[in-house]
Amino acid sequence: MKTTALPKLYQYNVCPFCWKVKALLGYKKVPYEAVEVHPLNKKEIKFSKDYKKVPIFIDAAGNQVNDSTPIMKYIDEKYPESPVFAQGAAEREKEAKWLKWADATLVRALPPLIYRNLGDSLQAFDYITQQEKFNWLQQRTIKYSGALVMTMVAKKSAKEQGIADPEAHLKTCLKDWAEALGSSNYLGGNKPNAADLAAFGILKSIETLPAFRWVRDNRKVWDWYQRVDRAALQAA
Repeated sequence: MKTTALPKLYQYNVCPFCWKVKALLGYKKVPYEAVEVHPLNKKEIKFSKDYKKVPIFIDAAGNQVNDSTPIMKYIDEKYPESPVFAQGAAEREKEAKWLKWADATLVRALPPLIYRNLGDSLQAFDYITQQEKFNWLQQRTIKYSGALVMTMVAKKSAKEQGIADPEAHLKTCLKDWAEALGSSNYLGGNKPNAADLAAFGILKSIETLPAFRWVRDNRKVWDWYQRVDRAALQAA
């Protein structure tokens, strides 16, 4: 890869894993270029030989880092101002537990809910019509084919996880997160840690969708969400 003026984040705008990285970049106030990837042909990431998913992060020197949590760790080390990964042993253990939960439980709760039928899936894919880099035909092809595929994926995911009621399952996840926060403003205490930013980013990815109402309905989670939003994105 050639050296770039700014780091680049190759993403899908609705990808929860990409939003994890964007939350961290925003919190650390690192300028970057977001590159929207065509979900079907993925031509924007043809340069990546062994990794064909998003997010992919390319720093200003051309170094490539794949996958959301490794990218977060790389960025936190490369830009040491306002570190987010916990330092103490007990704090690291707690953070690691909830980072794993965010990737293994919270993020997997979303597809059965936001793609549970074709209508919901089409709404979730409507973002693609705002991507000017894709022409009208590409936008419609991505929207309708993507919605159809994700509806099938969501049904399979719900069955594998034993999720009979996707709304109730997400509400349970949010309840678990609220209990983890306890009386603190953040899981990290007085400031967000990596698990805070990961969970926030995952939920940020559905902010424009009907399912987000369950986040607003959980008062403790909603208050926390707004605090992280102000710290990570609104002040970026």
